[in-house]
Amino acid sequence: MKPRVERRVLIAVEPASLVRLIEHVLEGHPDLRVVGRSSRNDTLALRAGRLAPDVIITNTRLVGDEPGNALADLTHSQPASIVILLTRDIDGPANGSDAPARLPEDSVVRQLLPLIRRLVARARSHPAGEQMSKLSRRAIVLVFAMLVLSSSIASALVTDAGIYPPPAYDTFVPPASGASYVDPAFGTTIRRLSDAMNMTDNAGRGGLTSVSTEYSTASPFNSDNSRLILQHQSYFGLYDGNGTYIRDLPFAVNTSTEPRWSRRDPNVLYFVSGNSLMRLDVASGATSVVHTFGEYAAISGRGESDISPDGDHFVFAGDKRYVFVYEIGSGTKGPVLDTAGHTFNSLYIASDNSVAVGWVPSGTGRFTGVELFDRNMTFRRQLTHALGHMRLTRDTNGDDLLIWTNSDDPAPLASCANGIVRVRLASAQQTCLLSLDWSLAVHITAPDGNGWAFVETYAPSDPFFASPAWVPYTNEIVQVKLDGTETRRLLHHRSRPLNSYAYQPRATVSRDGSRLAFTSNYRLPKLLGYPAEYTDAYLAMVPGTSTPSPSSSPTTSPTPSSPPQTPAPASGPAPTSAARVEQDHPAVAYGGPWSPNQRPAHSGGSATLSMDAGARADFAFSGTGVSWIGYRDAWSGIANVFVDGALKNTLDTYSAADTPQASIYSIGGLTPGTHVLTLQVTGTHSGASAGSWIWVDAFSVSR
Repeated sequence: MKPRVERRVLIAVEPASLVRLIEHVLEGHPDLRVVGRSSRNDTLALRAGRLAPDVIITNTRLVGDEPGNALADLTHSQPASIVILLTRDIDGPANGSDAPARLPEDSVVRQLLPLIRRLVARARSHPAGEQMSKLSRRAIVLVFAMLVLSSSIASALVTDAGIYPPPAYDTFVPPASGASYVDPAFGTTIRRLSDAMNMTDNAGRGGLTSVSTEYSTASPFNSDNSRLILQHQSYFGLYDGNGTYIRDLPFAVNTSTEPRWSRRDPNVLYFVSGNSLMRLDVASGATSVVHTFGEYAAISGRGESDISPDGDHFVFAGDKRYVFVYEIGSGTKGPVLDTAGHTFNSLYIASDNSVAVGWVPSGTGRFTGVELFDRNMTFRRQLTHALGHMRLTRDTNGDDLLIWTNSDDPAPLASCANGIVRVRLASAQQTCLLSLDWSLAVHITAPDGNGWAFVETYAPSDPFFASPAWVPYTNEIVQVKLDGTETRRLLHHRSRPLNSYAYQPRATVSRDGSRLAFTSNYRLPKLLGYPAEYTDAYLAMVPGTSTPSPSSSPTTSPTPSSPPQTPAPASGPAPTSAARVEQDHPAVAYGGPWSPNQRPAHSGGSATLSMDAGARADFAFSGTGVSWIGYRDAWSGIANVFVDGALKNTLDTYSAADTPQASIYSIGGLTPGTHVLTLQVTGTHSGASAGSWIWVDAFSVSR
């Protein structure tokens, strides 16, 4: 076993409640030892010189000297220390008292601590002389904006058109794969789905450098959100609905085959292979041919089209020329449009199976802009005068709509420069939904008829966040109401133009509009030395929507008719004694993201906790009764409790006072034998609580 590397931490912040708050976070992490504290700027450099810390955490509220002077002295006198400057105040006690404050661990344990460990490891990886050279004999000074907002800020939807630069834009490092953080500007929870640089390229070429969404107009989510697919460079990985990697898809399903989920069967993916439409059952792994179009050498949807909303039709181009609609159920191919002499870029299919063709030339004549054809490929009308990123969807009344960017329109709507425009397919009537600065490019995605579309902006010029070039909506994902009355700002994707295309987020929404997947590099090629083409994938739950957990795990509001599947114990026999069983016993199986926590107050000195909706802990035991032992406090949330797959209770674990080793739930009188107790995180909390944490400390089994 390698010896534990200890990082020495000096805390130099004000007020005193913030000192205790940071100490509280660090106390469960023995590799990060607090060696001293300082409350004055004028003595900070001297104290740091005596203690020689690896990390100095400070802010600008110390007394005794100008903060700028103190920071300059510190970086000069401590060239080997990492200085983390907190630039956002943290909320203290609500009543303004000096009572101990508490920092939610999702925002610091998952972000500040990994950042400390990673930076120290990088600094120590170089010989002393090389390190001093690389750091120019100065400290690494990081402006780390604490991602801690009051509950009122975090839950409020931002709908104005103000400028919201992302805190710590040049220095923020996302959490580990499987962990989440809250967007500090807009309050949306974002989960990291992958860690490409530590994943194997299973196609046989060493390690991955990129995991990403395919494209904004092709939803990666299946019909019940229990599965999604992500590109692993040349092939696809299969993930569960919470974003946990399951396995690779067969390599026959690759980035050239346009995989599209069935709308009728959550286990079925369609894809193209040469001149054939194929079907893959992801549950069984069985692949079959749906139809072979022998008259063509190849078919495609031109990379952007999805299956029809009725789930029974595709639009294809044979040999990049002959456009037609294919009906899956009857196995019939409709009339063909021969596009000879006319270059087109995209194909889309509407709910009535009419087809929008995007022609490369702009103008008002035939075969320009975007034109609409019925399912028999008979021309109906021109929809737009130019191509542009776009997506077909339906209005809440069932009308088919095209949501389109008019950036290339030679005669755009008045007062709608670089606009997001709604176009009614039945009349070609255009309505401006949102106007953007010309520095921004976009992708557009939309769910099935819930009244909203989603727009991802990206700035190829990579503007400085504190300059006038940072305009409203820069590098954001926003939710746009289809009647044009509201734009909700969801998150900063933080992907930077360090290559020509891969950095583009290609945000894409589930068909019910409850979740978004997007791609980002988070500037890690610059921060951590990753390759320029590096990306990872992220998942965001859309605020204000109904977000049931996918069927691969119990729902957040389960009923006895849809119980969780009862798992086998991880290893070894189920516990049978009345003695306590700790949370890390092999009989406890966890699903979703959980975080360990070490404190003397816990049973056995440790516990685990989660606030992610759908996360679960399954405890297999043999006996007639069981108790769940956990931690209750003012940041605890609501959990669902199942026994043998049946919902028994929904419990609020909130407590105004910290209560370690609390007996939260007990049941007796079970039939002698093996049973499973399931604890499920709902991601919700009462109005009194400041968080949604669910703690698992131990279990007690009764014979």
